[in-house]
Amino acid sequence: MATTAKLYTAEDLWHMPGDEPWELWDGELQKVPSAGIEASDIAGWILTLLNYFVRPRRLGAVSGADGTYVLARDPDTVVAPDVAFLRRERFPGGARPRGYSPVPPDLAVEVISPTDRPGDISRKQGRYGRAGVPLVWWVDPTCRVVTVYRDGNLDRAYGENDELDGGEVLPGFRLAVAEIFAEV
Repeated sequence: MATTAKLYTAEDLWHMPGDEPWELWDGELQKVPSAGIEASDIAGWILTLLNYFVRPRRLGAVSGADGTYVLARDPDTVVAPDVAFLRRERFPGGARPRGYSPVPPDLAVEVISPTDRPGDISRKQGRYGRAGVPLVWWVDPTCRVVTVYRDGNLDRAYGENDELDGGEVLPGFRLAVAEIFAEV
């Protein structure tokens, strides 16, 4: 006799008890393990640098690891990137979302931690691509590179001598990769 896993919705996830971090991938719960200090510190620094650029220009909202975005419905895919940016003109109804964003981010930043598995990284990138996320940065502290996807396609890996740019998502934003990995 075949059994079918319960498929959850974004609303189910919102009302789950406890503070444990979860994502939904095609309606199935995915536990998000702790990232560790290094990955969290790097994500926090990127969030800070993005906010320094975005806030004065009133371009939109920058969120950290608690910012959650619905990438797909029926079945629901809900992700919590380490850092994300949503342009002001894409705010549903003109207002910054109070709960989960019902629209995907314009920029998703994922800092690879020791608990991330390569297959999961690939599957999550596929979800970002299918959702139409225009810019995704995969930050790898071990190799000290940032792999960039634009419109779901691999752009390239940027090393410490390179500079990231915001492209059409954040025109004028530039960030030296070396700055991301600078020691504290």
